[in-house]
Amino acid sequence: MITTAPLPRWDHLLRAAGHRPVDDDEITAPWRRPGDIGWPTGRSAWSLAALAAAAGERLGLPPRVLLPGWICNQSLGPLRRTGAELRFLPVLADGRPDWAAADGLGSADLLVLVHSFGFPGDTGGAADFRARRGGLLIEDAAHVLAPIPGIGEVGDATVYSPHKLLAVPEGGVLVLHPRAEAWAADLRRALGRPPAAAGAAQWLGKRLVQKLIPDRLRPVLPPGGQAEFLLDPPEQPLPPAASPSALARRLLAAANLKAEATRRQDNAAALTEVVRRLPDLRPLFRAEAAVPYRLALRAASPRAAAERYTALRHAGLPVESWPDLAPEVLNDPAHRDGAVALRRSVLLLPVHGALAPEKLAAAYAKVLR
Repeated sequence: MITTAPLPRWDHLLRAAGHRPVDDDEITAPWRRPGDIGWPTGRSAWSLAALAAAAGERLGLPPRVLLPGWICNQSLGPLRRTGAELRFLPVLADGRPDWAAADGLGSADLLVLVHSFGFPGDTGGAADFRARRGGLLIEDAAHVLAPIPGIGEVGDATVYSPHKLLAVPEGGVLVLHPRAEAWAADLRRALGRPPAAAGAAQWLGKRLVQKLIPDRLRPVLPPGGQAEFLLDPPEQPLPPAASPSALARRLLAAANLKAEATRRQDNAAALTEVVRRLPDLRPLFRAEAAVPYRLALRAASPRAAAERYTALRHAGLPVESWPDLAPEVLNDPAHRDGAVALRRSVLLLPVHGALAPEKLAAAYAKVLR
């Protein structure tokens, strides 16, 4: 069945079933380059919170964190609970940070650069800001399947969230790069030794049920997500910090990242061809070597976005809007033409590796015409 959440493939489950117990180095290896130090975490949100906690311990006061305005507010919950002072950088129409506005926001102890939907962000601008103003440069690669050129190269640390792209119940990776190795002990203390996440069996049962439902039944099943395009999901606190469960560890170690990357690129290409001639939708990012988290489409107007969103939901097809924006962003006119405009015009379609490009394109082509 066509779903938003990645579904496990049978070959992946078989490899994981025969996998021996997995240590931290084996889990984090695909996300580390030579000289990197890596830690598995439950979610990338906890990785970011650990970085802020480590910075606060060094400074002796809550750190100042500079983030792009176009960032999911719910993912900032653990970071806010560290007491960090959050400041939001306006973004341009394509989501890139507006570095011309950055200096007016003052210095930052942590500067977060987001690689949205798997595409490399403006690493040059981020590196220039760090050179001028100092601070630790964090690359938020929660939408990135694995390191590629332009991702994980200029930062002091990079946070990944493989559970968002792979069929695993939970799992993040925090990578510390050689230029910041002096932070290793601080990060170990900040991460601590949280218990293993619970609920892996329930997650697997739900995903297998979804996998076994024939796609012909999809139109009669209740659609998930938000009923209206501009509705934000209800705020739900993240569960307490946890480390990956035994099932998540096996699934992460058994994942075929190269095959997943190819399937995601093929699915994105098939959907891009569907929308190529539509006057009111266009891909937000240019097709290139990146592996997409979702196919991000920019509508010609908020009305066009809402109409397309409603039509797809009525057909039972998965479609998402950007989850939510921080209240500081929504209440600041400086973000009106950047983050707020993107929130009101971007649609997200699934491209995960359990989908087949021909079936995916055929299903969406019936509605997107």
